[in-house]
Amino acid sequence: MVRDRSWIELLGAKAIRRKSLTEAQSLDTPLNRCLSVWHLTFFGVAHMAGAGIYVLSGTVIKEYAGPAASLSFTLCAIASLFTGMCYVEFASLVPKAGSSYTYTYCVLGELPAFIVGWTMLLDYILSMATVAKAFSGTVDSLSKQKISNFVSANLGTLPKAWSIFDETWDLLAVGLILVLALLLIGGAKFSMSVNAGLSTAQLLCLITATVACFIYGSLDNWTAGSGFFPFGGVGVVEGASIAMFAFSGFESVGSAAEECSNPKRDLPRALLASLSAVSVVYVVACLGLSFVQPYWKLNVAAPFVVAFSGHPGAKWAEVTAAVGTLLATGATKVTGLFVVPRLMYALASDGVIFGAFANVNERVQVPLLGLAFGAVVSSVLALLFRLNFLAEMVSMGTLVSYCFIGVDLFVLRYLHFAELPGDSPVQLRAWAANGFLARCVPGLARVRWLRRLFLAFLLGCVWLATTLSVIIKGTQLWRWAFLAPPGLALIFSGALLTAFKPYDVPGMYMSPGLPLAPLLAVLINVLLLSRLSIRSWIRFFCWLFLGLLMYILYGVKHSKAKSVDDYPDSNQDKAVKDSRPDVIGDQLADTPAADKDKTTSEPENEEKKQSET
Repeated sequence: MVRDRSWIELLGAKAIRRKSLTEAQSLDTPLNRCLSVWHLTFFGVAHMAGAGIYVLSGTVIKEYAGPAASLSFTLCAIASLFTGMCYVEFASLVPKAGSSYTYTYCVLGELPAFIVGWTMLLDYILSMATVAKAFSGTVDSLSKQKISNFVSANLGTLPKAWSIFDETWDLLAVGLILVLALLLIGGAKFSMSVNAGLSTAQLLCLITATVACFIYGSLDNWTAGSGFFPFGGVGVVEGASIAMFAFSGFESVGSAAEECSNPKRDLPRALLASLSAVSVVYVVACLGLSFVQPYWKLNVAAPFVVAFSGHPGAKWAEVTAAVGTLLATGATKVTGLFVVPRLMYALASDGVIFGAFANVNERVQVPLLGLAFGAVVSSVLALLFRLNFLAEMVSMGTLVSYCFIGVDLFVLRYLHFAELPGDSPVQLRAWAANGFLARCVPGLARVRWLRRLFLAFLLGCVWLATTLSVIIKGTQLWRWAFLAPPGLALIFSGALLTAFKPYDVPGMYMSPGLPLAPLLAVLINVLLLSRLSIRSWIRFFCWLFLGLLMYILYGVKHSKAKSVDDYPDSNQDKAVKDSRPDVIGDQLADTPAADKDKTTSEPENEEKKQSET
């Protein structure tokens, strides 16, 4: 007699159903495939090169690393490269809108994918509101506060009962968002062409301002005070943890996958090109900014603009820096609002949020309802709330998606046979299979060992991050002893994981040095998540609660992915087989004959021996 499963068991079964990889690789879409590699490259540049270099660079130089901030940004560029390689691999395999959401849906299942997509949606909406506030503040400062004073005199001020509200109604920020929304109604090619032109102008302004820094600066500013490393190596690392947020945004290139003419070729190129270009510009700009003015005199709010104010004849450089700041925080931010309707379209197409957001206007081939939703919500947030309140939540969704992309890639490359029994064999690298390691750890080449080691690595990441953020509060040496257990766990599990050989997935680019890219992507982003404030975590869990409520009440029923329970009993075995990643059959076909026979016959031989006994 078969026991009826509880609703919790049924919910769990539906939450892990996966999207077919074959379906995700389909190029069929109602969107317009019109974007080239240049559109996508400038799309990534515009998303990254914003407040991160024009504002955050001043904070990192003045308060954390001094002139050595260029090394902080170099560390961030290297760390971002590991995460970027994970995105490059998936972008070459799954040319669909949704980026991390779609990748997670194919590998880990529906509920983890929904969590990723829901947090990314909040991040992009908050990011749009935050950037609009920064643009409004810059224009208001250039007008000597005439705009804010005019609004306060005619419309009054907001109630001061809560500190989260702004002092005045920020109509300028709302106006910017609405203008960008109107620009996006023109279609993907038109809006991205405008964005490419504005991004080019922005980069030219930044390059010109950086050259001016070396013209008007002096080498003495690198050696004055405490020298090039005024805060030591610790300051460089702490500065890197702050500067890391300046690189977020390169993953948004994947959101335009369904509007790319040749996604398998152009997406990886655009992603790496935009990340490389921004990394070089960031490092050189930090060197120039600390060269033109002593680090302790930098203005944190507008470092490039104010840095030239004390140099005779540098008015042109000051104006150039101001124009670049306005472009970076305003005109080129069409990218943020571009992503929101595409992400909602991906969620709605899968049935996990309301299906109306999947409707694409036939004339402009844009999901207009998602665009309107993103514009309205961003406008309300920008109109009412303070900049620091909005900024505290930005990057939560980005870091969560970065963590999941590392897990996704490792599971796909190493554990896509996860449904097999724990005694199933896996491949070891030649140096491990024939060396000292295999003799010391009997049975290492088994699925169960691979699962345990990866789980130990994930727990070690969380353990280390918690130790750094909670226990280590002072500079006493004895406190650092708490880092030894999680550090040893990470080193041990990570070293053993390198002994396993990744599987080749047909049609997918393989980054060199696997599994370093996914493991370091998870470690770095878990550490960055641990540095976010408790208020950010509280707001994140409140938003997540609303999302899970929608998923349980609507998404579970309307999801278009099929689980085993959706098939008749006679086809249940086939359903289980089809629910596995589609690369399994191809992978077995690509393995050597001896290995293939061993993989498929060992369970049968074992069964035969037991029956004979």
